[in-house]
Amino acid sequence: MVAKSLTVLVVDDHALIRAALVSVLNDSADIRVIGEASNGAEAVDLAHKLSPRVVILDIEMPGVDAFHAASHILQLRPNTAIIFLTGSRQDRAIEQALKVGALGFIVKSDNTNLLPDAIRTVARGEQYFSPSVLERINGDPGAFRRKKISGTKGDTLSDREVEVLRYVGRGFAKKQIADMLGISVKTVDKHVTSVMLKLEIHDRVELALYTVREGLISA
Repeated sequence: MVAKSLTVLVVDDHALIRAALVSVLNDSADIRVIGEASNGAEAVDLAHKLSPRVVILDIEMPGVDAFHAASHILQLRPNTAIIFLTGSRQDRAIEQALKVGALGFIVKSDNTNLLPDAIRTVARGEQYFSPSVLERINGDPGAFRRKKISGTKGDTLSDREVEVLRYVGRGFAKKQIADMLGISVKTVDKHVTSVMLKLEIHDRVELALYTVREGLISA
């Protein structure tokens, strides 16, 4: 009997989706789900406690931003591989996934049965992208990232500004954003002001629309 040597943490805010993912993964002889989480904060906590080999992380969840959670997990557990699971194949989401160090990016509509192979691939330290994402990046993640550094307004934003912008787009108040990022409300204000100046956007509604258009959040 093959040992279930590949340990996995599944993170999604929808219980039915988590159950479906766990069912698919537990059917694999070499994969064992050792934990489930429903938000980014729980994901960071469980990843630290359980040290899974792979974390499957849904991008759209309440609370702590998924990219922030992934970055924190990799700081705490650098040997853990991250696979983002999402309903979006927007360039900005793919770019952010690559930037934080994720090895996998799977679009839910492609086929979640791809997950076992994806887990085995990233556990070897290799990248795995679902077919529609590979098509979008022309099969070359490195070239895709280089292409995205193109001098557009969005490319002038810092990682922290993008993080704050994503929370603004999801409707969080400044105090909530400050608490989740561990910064002051005044600092959040400075980031929002800087983002608006760089993007030449003048109100929060337009800012929220920008986050959807650029794939920072799902509509």
